[in-house]
Amino acid sequence: MIFNSLSFILLFLPLCYAGFILTHRGLGWPGAYAFLVVTSIIFYAQFNVLLALVLVGSITFNFLVGQTIQKLSDRSTARLLMLGAITVNLVALGYFKYVNFFIDITNSVSGGGFSHLDILVPVGVSFFTFTQIGYLIEASAGRARKVNFVKYALFAGFFPCVTAGPLLLQREMFDQMDKRTDSAFNPARVSIALTMFGIGLAKKVLIADSIAPFSNTVFDGVAAGQAVAMTEAWIGSLCYTLQLYFDFSGYSDMAIGIAFLFGFKLPLNFNSPFKATSISEFWSRWHMTMTRFFTTFIYTHFAMTNARRAQEHDYGRVRKWLAAGAAPVFYTFVIAGIWHGAGWTFVVYGLIHGTALAINHGWREFGFPKVPSALGWFLTMLVVVMGLVVFRAQDLGTAGTILAAMWGLTKIFMEMQASVWISIDVYPAVLAILVGTVIVLTMPNSQEILRGQWMSCDKMPENIRTSKSWLSWSPTAAWAAGVGLLIVIAATSLNDTSGFLYYDF
Repeated sequence: MIFNSLSFILLFLPLCYAGFILTHRGLGWPGAYAFLVVTSIIFYAQFNVLLALVLVGSITFNFLVGQTIQKLSDRSTARLLMLGAITVNLVALGYFKYVNFFIDITNSVSGGGFSHLDILVPVGVSFFTFTQIGYLIEASAGRARKVNFVKYALFAGFFPCVTAGPLLLQREMFDQMDKRTDSAFNPARVSIALTMFGIGLAKKVLIADSIAPFSNTVFDGVAAGQAVAMTEAWIGSLCYTLQLYFDFSGYSDMAIGIAFLFGFKLPLNFNSPFKATSISEFWSRWHMTMTRFFTTFIYTHFAMTNARRAQEHDYGRVRKWLAAGAAPVFYTFVIAGIWHGAGWTFVVYGLIHGTALAINHGWREFGFPKVPSALGWFLTMLVVVMGLVVFRAQDLGTAGTILAAMWGLTKIFMEMQASVWISIDVYPAVLAILVGTVIVLTMPNSQEILRGQWMSCDKMPENIRTSKSWLSWSPTAAWAAGVGLLIVIAATSLNDTSGFLYYDF
């Protein structure tokens, strides 16, 4: 059961909200929170009952460790316990998500013939694992709130964000839980939440899923050994870029809308990233909570450690930048690439973005002339599209074939022996690319549309605060009818319900 399924839209969500209201009336907020914990586990169990036990086990383990850390007066002991618990989390994550990748590496190095293990990967395991690792780090630093198990379980397993984020910080949920004095049922909140949910559903169903066949034809075809020409390679790559954008952006909108229905504000994950004019700005707008997590808990540590070393040893300007600027961002994005999945494509994806960010930081560090916005946007999108080819490809060979075809280098780097060439109906594909691009670059994003009813726990970004959106939500009959029609069109367009792309990561 996923957000873009009729069983969720027509059954699970209405029943969950009704139960939430009734439980709050009878048992107050503690009972309502407990109800949401139970429904979150039920929601997750729809994927697999045994894997729901993995989620419950992860939540219980990290809660008990966090409680112990907070009770310890010896900070060094608390830190050791934190490091041990993080190791346990990473070992579990490694088993579920990376063990077969490690087997492949072992086989290639040793020439062994170890077989893959038959492992069912928990949906969202990277998200709920890293969310809780962040909690452990903050608990060790004395920054985590002391809460009961119900509140912690809701923070770590809340169904709107347990499967694909956003990555939460403990204070974002605990502060909201402690301060609630409102009613569980709020008609205005329902209308706002359903508007955001409807926008996200339309992005996923009407745009992302309609673009998907074009990108799938290219990537799956090349992986199967078919040859690809330059036009089809560019179409497939651009279609996947837009598909991923609308898929994950749609999911993020739906997650924010669902959480807001229950009175919770989640952090932003998208802020028109394809309008960015530099790669660093892109990562401040794309998958924002992941960027925040890796910046807070990984990059900052590397950067500060290397900066102190550079100062102690009196590095020159270039060497100092390499140590304290380029290397930390490079390390961080290689880790971020691997976080997305087990495979060399994800490693290379991290290398591409780590390199681009290091160059971006160095350009500013050494005071080179500012790149014009148009050129900056073009170069940023070039890196994004090239990176996503590697990100989407089943293997590096597939990625190399598509990239070579995109740049007309097929005959130089490889000979196409395939007798079957990939064929795409070009005109509908190009039209889809043009329409998607116009929407991305000219339409206000969902936060801008609902700027007057801010739904996030984040401070409103400057670009949204100062935007002059021509499309602004208001509590009118026209808006209610429009959103209702949008949801009906999207819901009735659900044929073979497709999961969100980030469920795979």
